[in-house]
Amino acid sequence: MRLSLALLALLNVALSSLLAWKCLSRAPVVVVPWARSEETLFPGQVPDGAAKEFALRYVLLFDNFTPSTIDGSTELLAPLIAPRFWSQASEALEKRRTIVREGRMSTQVAVERVPAEIERYPDGAIEVRFEAVRRTFIADRLSTESRARYVVAIEAAAPTALNPWGLLVIGQSIRESP
Repeated sequence: MRLSLALLALLNVALSSLLAWKCLSRAPVVVVPWARSEETLFPGQVPDGAAKEFALRYVLLFDNFTPSTIDGSTELLAPLIAPRFWSQASEALEKRRTIVREGRMSTQVAVERVPAEIERYPDGAIEVRFEAVRRTFIADRLSTESRARYVVAIEAAAPTALNPWGLLVIGQSIRESP
C-alpha cells in the first residue's frame, strides 16, 4: 500500500511538472481565420501569406463599389484603418462617397493573380504591392479601363471583433496606367 501511494505521488509530481513545462513553453499558433493553407504563426510575426491576403481583401473592399454600396463598403473599411491614418483616410473616403453618389460612379477591380511583392521595414510595417485591372463606370457606361498598381502598407495590431485579422492599414496608393 505504501509503495503504491509513493508511486502515485511520484507520478503526480512527474505529470504536474510535464504539464507546467508544456504550458510555459512558447508554442506556435496554427489557426488563422484568413489563411488558405496551414501556416505556423508566432506572436508578433505576420507571415507573408496573411499580409498578402489581408491587403488583397482590403483593396477589393476599397475599390469595388457602386453608388448603392459605397456607404456599406466605407463602413466596413473603417475598422481596417489604423487610428493614426484615420483622419487622413476618413476625409478622402467622405470625398469619394460624395463623388460616387453625385457622379453615379462605380469601379470594379479584377486581380489577375495573388499579390506577389512584399517588403518588410524595421519598424514592423509591411508593404504589399500588386497589379490589377481597374474599370471605372460613369452612369453605367465604361469610362476607363486601366492597369493599376496597388500598394498597401499595413502593421500588426490586436485583433478585435470588427477586425479579426489583427492587421491595420497605415497607407495606400494606386497608380494607374492606360
